[in-house]
Amino acid sequence: MKRIINITAICAACALLIASCAKSTGESVPGMAENEGVLSVNIATSRADIDPDDTFVMRIYQYSDTAEGTREKGLVRKYKALSEVPQYIWLLEGDYCVAVEIGDRAAASFDKRFFEGSQDFTITPRSIATVDVNCQLQNISAAVEFDATIGTKFTAEHYAYVCATDSFDLDAAKAGSVPTLKYESNATGYFIMPDECTTLCWYFSGTDEAGESVTQSGQIANVQPRTLYTLRFKYSKDAGGFFTVTATVDTSVDYHDDKIPFNPDPVVKGDGFDAAEPYNYVSGDRKYIITALDNITEIKLTVGSEQLDLLTAAPAGFTVSAINTKEYHVTLSDAFFATLPSGNNDLLFRIKDASGGIGAVTVTYGIQGVVPLSGDDYDLWNTTADFTATVFDSPASVAIGYRTSGGEWNMSAASVAGENLYAAQATDFSAGKTYEYALFINSVQTGKILSVTTPAGAQIPNADMEQWFLYNDTVWCPCSSIAEMYWDTGNHASAGLLGIENNLTYGSDDIRPGSTGTQSAYLHSIKASIMGIGKFAAGNLFVGKFVKVQGTNGIVDFGRAFTFTARPRALQFWMKNNCGEINMGSQASGIDPANVYVCLCNRETPYTVNTGDSSTLFNPETAEGVVAYGIYNSTESHGEWTKITIDITFKDEHTVPNFLVLTFTCSTYGDYFTGSTSSWMLIDDVEFVY
Repeated sequence: MKRIINITAICAACALLIASCAKSTGESVPGMAENEGVLSVNIATSRADIDPDDTFVMRIYQYSDTAEGTREKGLVRKYKALSEVPQYIWLLEGDYCVAVEIGDRAAASFDKRFFEGSQDFTITPRSIATVDVNCQLQNISAAVEFDATIGTKFTAEHYAYVCATDSFDLDAAKAGSVPTLKYESNATGYFIMPDECTTLCWYFSGTDEAGESVTQSGQIANVQPRTLYTLRFKYSKDAGGFFTVTATVDTSVDYHDDKIPFNPDPVVKGDGFDAAEPYNYVSGDRKYIITALDNITEIKLTVGSEQLDLLTAAPAGFTVSAINTKEYHVTLSDAFFATLPSGNNDLLFRIKDASGGIGAVTVTYGIQGVVPLSGDDYDLWNTTADFTATVFDSPASVAIGYRTSGGEWNMSAASVAGENLYAAQATDFSAGKTYEYALFINSVQTGKILSVTTPAGAQIPNADMEQWFLYNDTVWCPCSSIAEMYWDTGNHASAGLLGIENNLTYGSDDIRPGSTGTQSAYLHSIKASIMGIGKFAAGNLFVGKFVKVQGTNGIVDFGRAFTFTARPRALQFWMKNNCGEINMGSQASGIDPANVYVCLCNRETPYTVNTGDSSTLFNPETAEGVVAYGIYNSTESHGEWTKITIDITFKDEHTVPNFLVLTFTCSTYGDYFTGSTSSWMLIDDVEFVY
């Protein structure tokens, strides 16, 4: 199947490409002389998968007569790619020859083929010379086919050499000093024969199932271009336990007839620079010259995920000038480059003309500035952020500035981290905040100001105290169901044994101002009669689980697993409370203090506390596995809702905890059955502050 490539060369500022030309426009070109004309070239190749834009050379020669009566041929034009063919080719009337090469003149290759052809033509004034150039395959094609019996017989290894040489030399084949291809599976290769060589030599080598080496060689004489020679290797028991080699010739390899029209595509070139070369941009305009052989109908530029239509309406930062319908100049200014992020940016120009030709080129611009942060660049537990920035020159100072939105810049000095790359670190990056950051060169902000919002830190389930569940119609639990329980209380002992009226902690509709919910937690301390014994029971609320009642005491597991995604600085909650005068127990006297403590721990199991055994009682300052803690202990009563903040102190700043202990009680000495029956506490909207 032949591929037809049409090239219309408009000769010498030519006037009209009239209907018989491949690119007829009906337009005149001013200034056409009487001795100028139009050339139309049709190039045919035998394969449709050749890419002429990558592997194309066209030469135009002019004939001239010598004084001796002979004709000489002089080169007047040479084009190394279709994209190099200009809009106008200036040729005067006279006799010419056009020669075309397509492909790679490789001596031996499995994928490179070479086509060439030439044709004489004459340019007459104000006329069209239509020239057909048939580019014929110049290679000899050599195919090797291994029959399935070869793989069965030669189980370890087998291959074949094919060489373009008059006599086979194994060392020369291995060294590649003669055109050679090594076939290890079925394939077709292509050869350009050396001068005066018309022979293909072949050599087979294999190791059979017995471990014996088997070789055989031969040759094909008088080989011709545009011919396929196929070597078929087959093991045959009928041939004395050996194998046979059959060579066949196919002279029809070059005869196909699939005609595919092709016209030279539009071209994008830099004004004074190579458009394909990457460029580190600092300042100044950049202009591109766009040309086509037919009217340009589309100029689009893709930047990142955005596609700009430059022909319809030039966006800010662009100037688009129409020289004529076939040539446009596009200028990119500082205003455009200021919108690009730091690092390498690929800009894809895509040009289309009225004949359907499409030209595309990708240009890469390096932009100075800070590189956008990703989630891998900051560590919210260690409160660090690692910045990088692209810098092209060698400034006296480089820094990365960062700030919370609208705040003051914090400057972190940057150091060289690679070619055109600087690095700096922030040491106070927190969760749930929006930061702006930018590059500063010699104290001047450079490039775009970027922003990032860090993920919010983890919060405690049901910390708004909205979920309450009545278990066994008696015990109030701070959860939506027993299966979803994260918080617990001592209600299992007081109400579980003595009835619903003895719940120490339950939901209340007295909520803090501005709350979006309807419930808070109400804790109060009471005197309970358990097994005929009057005992003090402190109102409490804790993360963990009430395990069981043992005698008159409770067994409690403090703490639950918790995934910390960032480092909390404090625990914050709303509270209304009363600290009564101690009237129960003998462990303390005076005002009954309220107590709250939070512990961030590194452990896999809870802390088990027996209220009847003081040696098991939990002390956040000394308990094993505590990474950080905070304590609130106060005898101050709050008649109105008050926001309380407990700062968290870290024993170990680098270990990320996996366990949370959090306890509220309106009677500090409740574990010792000491406190006030008039002490109570309302708790709402508990949260970590990051």
